[in-house]
Amino acid sequence: MRSVLLRTALAALAVALVPPAGTAAAGAANLPDPCPRSAALHPGAGAAPLYRTVAPFEHFDSGRSQLFPSTCTLTELTHSSRPVLRTRTAPGTYATPYIAATRDRDELFVYGYGSDAARDGAFVARVSARTLHERWRTRITDTAPSPAWSYPGVLLVHRNGFVYAVYANNLIKLDPRTGRIVRRLTLPEDPAQTGAAYNGMVVLPDGTLALKKLERGPCPGSRPTDAASNEAITGLICAGQNALPSLLLLVDPDRLRVLTRTTPPETVTGRITAARFRGRTYIYCAGRDSLFRYRVSAGHRLTLDRGWGPVPYRSGAEQPGTGPGVMGDWIVVQTNFLPSSAPLRVTAVSQADGNRRYSAKPFLVPMAPPSSLGKINSFETSKASLDPANHRVYTHDQGAGGLAALTLDPAHGFTIAWRVVNHSLGFSALVGPASRRQLVFNDNAGGLGDEAVWYDASTGRERLRGGRLSTRTAPGNIITPGFAGRFYYLSAEGRLMELRPVAG
Repeated sequence: MRSVLLRTALAALAVALVPPAGTAAAGAANLPDPCPRSAALHPGAGAAPLYRTVAPFEHFDSGRSQLFPSTCTLTELTHSSRPVLRTRTAPGTYATPYIAATRDRDELFVYGYGSDAARDGAFVARVSARTLHERWRTRITDTAPSPAWSYPGVLLVHRNGFVYAVYANNLIKLDPRTGRIVRRLTLPEDPAQTGAAYNGMVVLPDGTLALKKLERGPCPGSRPTDAASNEAITGLICAGQNALPSLLLLVDPDRLRVLTRTTPPETVTGRITAARFRGRTYIYCAGRDSLFRYRVSAGHRLTLDRGWGPVPYRSGAEQPGTGPGVMGDWIVVQTNFLPSSAPLRVTAVSQADGNRRYSAKPFLVPMAPPSSLGKINSFETSKASLDPANHRVYTHDQGAGGLAALTLDPAHGFTIAWRVVNHSLGFSALVGPASRRQLVFNDNAGGLGDEAVWYDASTGRERLRGGRLSTRTAPGNIITPGFAGRFYYLSAEGRLMELRPVAG
């Protein structure tokens, strides 16, 4: 079953001064921006934990909403009812690319990880958003202990202006102007195992970094010569089966010093999420069986909130969940971060009362031929997109071959607004104003390779479908919004592509 899935699913340490905002090239500053919201944005430090920019993080914020507020709809960008997609490919090679982030107007940062952790390590590259030429590239680590697990960590732009990246158990702080590593921290891992992945990093309201460890453990199916995405998913399956203890850390962003560490009561496979609710800061985790949260108090103390959880969110053959996400007063999580014979379940839990929750199964009947994944009915490494203004959850399932919109009524629970066929293992991005929201996504239709698709978020109607971007889909990627109406796609073949909707 695993082989069928894989074939289908994957295809120095001196402290520097804070870099000043507004260091973009003059040419980029004058680049016409057809989107009024990103045109009006002044990049820089602010009250929010992350840098004030279009896309400082893979899911925009530490609540993992995947809602990018400084973006526009196709009509706003093109003034056309029949937009088309123009693409431009960067000249460099970015193997294996995972996510991108923006900072100032001409700054695009690309995170990638190699197929062999001991040989390739991982990198961060700064690319000109105006020319797509690489400015610098920094390896996160030159080597990693063999047989390390090559699994993607994360990249983010902190409100202090620095870029932070984590790969395996290596955390670095980068000067965005030069790519110089100004701080490095070796994170804890179990030396008796086969490699840790810190596959979760968010920023708390006071700027503190929160990170979560996942140990792989024994993994007979993993080979160093595998493609990075294959090795990552094989390792993920092994990590889920081995269920080794996770670790939750709080780290000082200035000195890269561990402030607090604790072992969660359950293995946490998906990524962690931070939320500020009723004057308190919480970190939410989806464990093997339950959703639970930690309260962050003075002195960076972590206390398991036993008055709120644990909240059961899976049963039977359902597999552990993806990272949770914040939708206003609700926390949303879905099952089957690992392959499952049971349909995917979406659960919303009140932040005020852990006993108040609703769930739905939007893909009881697969929308794609079930033979495409053998006995696997459900598998989705990426979490849902969340729109609190419209009380909407947008979820998808590569195993079921579907994308669905769920409306949450706080008094009555979920209803399914629409469903369409989609074959993505990536994250979706919500763009545009609340009244005209659109969903930007990829689709590996027919297994022939990824296309970019814009959906009307209220109806599911396709507004734009682009050309072939990749011969195979890459798990966990997101089409990243940028300035000037540009979007960025990272292909499994190691290409960075700019997508620009224009009038047809």
